[in-house]
Amino acid sequence: MKIYIAAHKMTQFPDLERVYVPLQVGTDIHGRLAGNWEYDNTGKNISLKNDSFNELTGLYWIWKNATEDIVGLCHYRRYFVTLAGKARNVFLQKQTNFLDEQDIQRLLFNADMIVHNKTFFVRGCGMQYRSTQKHPEDLDLLEQIIKEKYPEYVKTLRKVFSGHSCHLLNVLITRKSIFDAYCAWLFDVLFSVEEELRIRGEKDFHRRMGMLGERLLDVWMIQNDMKIKECFMINTEKVNWKPW
Repeated sequence: MKIYIAAHKMTQFPDLERVYVPLQVGTDIHGRLAGNWEYDNTGKNISLKNDSFNELTGLYWIWKNATEDIVGLCHYRRYFVTLAGKARNVFLQKQTNFLDEQDIQRLLFNADMIVHNKTFFVRGCGMQYRSTQKHPEDLDLLEQIIKEKYPEYVKTLRKVFSGHSCHLLNVLITRKSIFDAYCAWLFDVLFSVEEELRIRGEKDFHRRMGMLGERLLDVWMIQNDMKIKECFMINTEKVNWKPW
């Protein structure tokens, strides 16, 4: 088991079990950080796409290079915790009770995937995306691509975008076989979107694929009838009540 911590800069990691491993994302863009890291520009990788794919270059690296039976991705400032850990973070400003190997094994005994708690949107997931993103039209292209390549997913895609909650941040923990199946679908969709944008002459790709990827996790999980376990996350750079 390894849970990779996506990071693009030097940071002070909390006290974690050895199953947690820092993974530098965007290494080909920024150069290697010193220390005991994995780097997303080794093996088969898309490190150079980090400006557009963000932490998904780390997800891709895990897909193509990791060999552990259980894998996951979190962020250098966002970590899965138990309910007690979230409560201590909110009320006592403590950073404790990060999911450990025993917690993860226990949770995956009765679930396929560990994901963070839902984020809720009053206006709906699709409308929230359209009102906050620089390129809201990307949702239309995304649906077009999925309709062409995976027509059986269209109904689920529309259900997710018209719903009022989704699991954001591109974080998850699961068995490697499930992880691989998700990534194979996810990156096929995103690479197709990216290629179509290039054909159309687009130049600005900043964060576009990463933001779309966040909305696709729920589509894949629902379509493939995944049994999920939601867990809180804490942000080690601030204290708040939010699920992440």
